[in-house]
Amino acid sequence: MKFEEIVGHQALKQQLIDTIRYNRVSHSQLFYGPEGNGALALAIAYAQYLLCENPSEQDSCGTCSSCKQMASFNYPDLHFVYPIAKQGKSTSKVFSTDFLSDWKQMVQKDLYFSIYGWLEALGVQNKQAQIGVDESAQMLRTLQLKSYSGKHKVMILWMPERMNASASNKLLKLLEEPPKKTLFIFVSEDPDSLLKTITSRCQKVFIPKFTFNETHAFLQREENLESGPAQVIARMADGNLAQAKRLAEKAETYSDYAKLFSHWVRSCFTADLKQIIGWAEECGKFDREKIKHFLSFCSQTFRDSLNIHYKTLDDFNQIFQEVNFELSKFAPFVHVGNTPRILQDLDAAAYDIGRNANPKIVLTDLSLNMARHLRIKP
Repeated sequence: MKFEEIVGHQALKQQLIDTIRYNRVSHSQLFYGPEGNGALALAIAYAQYLLCENPSEQDSCGTCSSCKQMASFNYPDLHFVYPIAKQGKSTSKVFSTDFLSDWKQMVQKDLYFSIYGWLEALGVQNKQAQIGVDESAQMLRTLQLKSYSGKHKVMILWMPERMNASASNKLLKLLEEPPKKTLFIFVSEDPDSLLKTITSRCQKVFIPKFTFNETHAFLQREENLESGPAQVIARMADGNLAQAKRLAEKAETYSDYAKLFSHWVRSCFTADLKQIIGWAEECGKFDREKIKHFLSFCSQTFRDSLNIHYKTLDDFNQIFQEVNFELSKFAPFVHVGNTPRILQDLDAAAYDIGRNANPKIVLTDLSLNMARHLRIKP
């Protein structure tokens, strides 16, 4: 993984490169930030640059033996630790290395996945995954081995907040007296859950979420989406590429969602009870996950309309233009006086749907509330 292959974060990439070029590599580093932010990709690219035989001032070469091994995740001095859960009813101890082939397949396919995506790939999404004390002991044994290359040994710990207390305390001892030429990179979404005595020994690198433009460009390039659906998804994902990729799987539904939304708010605005009930019956036939997804789409559309109203966002939405619904004309009815109530009702409806409430009743009640909210004047 070269730095140039990673979306955005240009200044941060150069900052990381400079720590290696000027010999300022801390033995323990904490890459942290929100889900889907590219921290794991940056950690791998950073390790590759550190181990590259012919690095340039901007990136690893990508062609030396070290880079080729890193690209296939077969470099002998690169180690990964990640949350795992026992499969089936096995009582034997399990380690990250037991799932190494699954991990390699995951990171080769996608470097922006969430913890749920990882557990889903293992088929244990309904279990509590963690990094246990036995894993910490295994890490110590691994790092005590002599380096194959004679260079750094790199240990990347993904989601270290999933360590239990015993594992954290054992790891702390390892950080206090680290083996020579060893680099620990913690990749975390919740660093506050880690022991303060661990984070205090790490050089901290904050990885921000991606911008709208970076997410939009990624969806067009990597997911082969048209500009319209990519714009909608980029707004909904809010800089989370893991979420953007999940939403992209349903990209073909957004035109249908735009039609449903436009029909819905028109019915609510005119308080046409017959149309409201018909709309609730139509949407109530969807499966619950699709209804929740549609309600999320509605929430983002209201947020966009609010921003258009206060001129902090242009009316760019091609999806709505295709169904002859102009957000710029709808936006004056969405303002600070009603938007908080609208979003609260949408969240409550999604919660109720998830709790197996009757969809038709929930959506009808939501629509009647919406009819009142849209009549509130700025």
